[in-house]
Amino acid sequence: MSYSVRFYLRYHTYYGQDLYLLGNLPALGNEVPLHARRMQWGNEEWWYTDIQLTPGGTFTLRYQYLLKEGEEAVYEGAVREFVFIPGEHPDIVFIDSWNDAYRPENAWLTAPFSRVFYKRPAAAIAALLTATHIFRVQAPLLTAGKTVCLLGSDQPMGNWNTSNPLLLQYDEQGWFSIALDLSGVTAPVYYKYGIYDLERQQFVQYETGSNRELHTTAVAGRQVILHDGFLRVVHTPWKGAGVAIPVFSLRSPEGFGTGEFADLPALAQWAQHKGLQLIQLLPVNDTIQTGTWKDSYPYAAISSFALHPQYIRLQDVGSLPAQHPLQRQFDRLRQWLNEKETVDYEEVMSFKLAYLRALFEAEGNRLQTAEYRQWLAANEHWLLPYAVYCFLRDRYGTGDFTLWPEYNVYDYTAVKHLAATDKNAAVAVQYHFFVQYHLHRQLVAASTAVHSYNVVLKGDIPIGVARHSVDTWMNPDHYHLDMQAGAPPDSFTSEGQNWGFPTYNWKRMMENGLQWWQQRLRHMSVYFDAFRIDHILGFFRIWQIPREAIQGILGYFHPAVPVTPEEIRRRGIHFDESRYCLPYITDAILGELFGNYAGMMKEQLMHPLPDGRYQLLPAYSTQRKVAESALPEAIKTILYTLIADVLLIKVTDGGKTLYHPRYDMAATRSFAALDANSREALSALYHDYFYLRQESCWRREALDKLPLIKRATHMLICGEDLGMVPACVPGVMQAQGILSLEIERMPKSGDALFADISKAPYLSVLTPSTHDMSTLRGWWKENASVSRKYYQQQLQHTGPAPATATPELIREIISRHMAAPAMWRIFQVQDLLAAEAPESNGHPDVERINIPAVASYYWRYRIPRNLADR
Repeated sequence: MSYSVRFYLRYHTYYGQDLYLLGNLPALGNEVPLHARRMQWGNEEWWYTDIQLTPGGTFTLRYQYLLKEGEEAVYEGAVREFVFIPGEHPDIVFIDSWNDAYRPENAWLTAPFSRVFYKRPAAAIAALLTATHIFRVQAPLLTAGKTVCLLGSDQPMGNWNTSNPLLLQYDEQGWFSIALDLSGVTAPVYYKYGIYDLERQQFVQYETGSNRELHTTAVAGRQVILHDGFLRVVHTPWKGAGVAIPVFSLRSPEGFGTGEFADLPALAQWAQHKGLQLIQLLPVNDTIQTGTWKDSYPYAAISSFALHPQYIRLQDVGSLPAQHPLQRQFDRLRQWLNEKETVDYEEVMSFKLAYLRALFEAEGNRLQTAEYRQWLAANEHWLLPYAVYCFLRDRYGTGDFTLWPEYNVYDYTAVKHLAATDKNAAVAVQYHFFVQYHLHRQLVAASTAVHSYNVVLKGDIPIGVARHSVDTWMNPDHYHLDMQAGAPPDSFTSEGQNWGFPTYNWKRMMENGLQWWQQRLRHMSVYFDAFRIDHILGFFRIWQIPREAIQGILGYFHPAVPVTPEEIRRRGIHFDESRYCLPYITDAILGELFGNYAGMMKEQLMHPLPDGRYQLLPAYSTQRKVAESALPEAIKTILYTLIADVLLIKVTDGGKTLYHPRYDMAATRSFAALDANSREALSALYHDYFYLRQESCWRREALDKLPLIKRATHMLICGEDLGMVPACVPGVMQAQGILSLEIERMPKSGDALFADISKAPYLSVLTPSTHDMSTLRGWWKENASVSRKYYQQQLQHTGPAPATATPELIREIISRHMAAPAMWRIFQVQDLLAAEAPESNGHPDVERINIPAVASYYWRYRIPRNLADR
């Protein structure tokens, strides 16, 4: 059946503004904003557009409005869904109201609320096919036992009779709906929604505000769908609390030296007992690349879809014959690993992978069930490339696909042929399917069980992928493989951070509406209800470090408005590229750094320049060359410092030479050697570059990307917005309805030592510490002066501060967070355990999950005891 569909949107626009419609149809851009449909202006209050639709059966339409003004686009708060079922109405009219993304009601529509806290069964809507009008409204915090009702000014709408209102049903798309036949009713029709108590069978209240109006009367062959937004009632803002813990940190007798997905239900039971509603995890994707403990780093996934075998419960997959060597050592080795204070990653993975291989050889052929085949078909787009990548990684002894003698350039046809014709490849591929399927089943079962305790799961999306990963192998054009992502210097490290990930080619990714990101998030939503975007600032701009650099301090923002030679000269700076862009090395500096060995270093590593400076020989001209050399580590460290002593970072882009000021330029020896006028002019240029000129560029970048990330799923989105936060970030996140991260000891504005958490925004996550920080016990010992000020200024205590963070003190800090207005407050499990009995937790340093200043950190922290025993 073919439909003629018209969309009406009530929205008052101004000159220069246009409205567009984006949806999952070719006429609506096929989810690609660049191809969204421009609407027509009707009058000062209404916009409209018409399309033809031939679904050929039941079809779910997904669509969303966006407002464009110049180069900036603003998306409304949520995607509408409507199921077309072939019926007797060839003409369909949607009458919609704009939904502002910043409204908290949109957060309450997300998966934690609709799946768990306010879950209610969906019902079929009576008379859906024959009705002339369908009324739909959303009421996200409506409690069980109540429903939305409709009262109106005409007989079909009840004549305002509160003793017998029309009751709406909750549908599959999360709307309260009712289908009515308004034939013969004249316009306008006045109506209101209300709340009805199903248990007492009585009307409770009308919604607030004036009557709603309907001006579109019934016409033969036409059906009108009214999306009336939110039920207008006053809500007490919903507040919850949660625990943050990596899966590997869990401990149970059933686990094998590490936490596993199967441990999550017991954690949820403990959380429920503690009055918590959320479990926040670190990334759980496969990171196996080197086969060593370095793979314990959870943010360097080799696949953004595959789960890590570390988290599988072996006995839930199956067991080997009693006389099998691996089965004979199973219980003894498990007990030995479980008694360890921390995760022995290499030992755990060595046994688990060997045991899984043996199970596959014994039982893999039993897996051909209908459920398995359905899962395989739904996930083949990432699963086959991942499995073949793992096979080739193991065959050639490296995950660096550029070193493979074959298949180093991804080709789907060649990969599929390899899996079908090479016996070893075919077996390996089926093995990886086997492991991933059981991981999938165990995480789904764990998620379902967690929900049964009225607790939700929050995952973590890394900002990057491993340089040598399935993702970069499959789509190298999606990344800048000659660059590295990281962060400028901060309180964690004075050299900046270099995460080693390639940066994204956002322009290329945007061509298909960020399809890879949307697939990634939809896959994640199978298991999680909410997610944290690691380093959300990367959606505004990324700190991009050239491949030849080791330290993050040699990076620059991308995208960014760079400095041109003309601008430098216009500012009155006598520009000498060699002086400004090459490391500043003089006899005095070499003497300071190398002492008596300065002459030897000049002779072996450098050559003199005409102006009295020195330049490193080509073999040592970059930090990466130095790192790969045979020089002693102490000399390498000094050379890193010398190479980073520049004023401007030179970049060639599209044949043009451009420059970016080096971060903390004023701290360099090169800057100190300039004359006063040059220093003043460069300082002004530096301030303009870092704090003024980039804001509109970064705002536009985020507004292009974040709405597409948000519309991919119903998960609640929280952004980790720490570090050097651009001024535009809070406003953009608030406007998009994305929760920010607030930390009392890391204020985001002013020169204050602590943030005022009593003024934390409602759409935020509040936490005393993250996995990258010390715990409360550790922080208290780091700086006695800061601890004393916190004790006196924030906690309002008199007298000396205690030398350690006692259970009473930690409970007081937790209580302050619980009282704050943020939607969520999430605590590291170490802090929650320390609030009970820190004396059993050992030294605070053993509670650290990660130390960002350590480039290769061993992620292995385990809680001291099984939470189920508490």
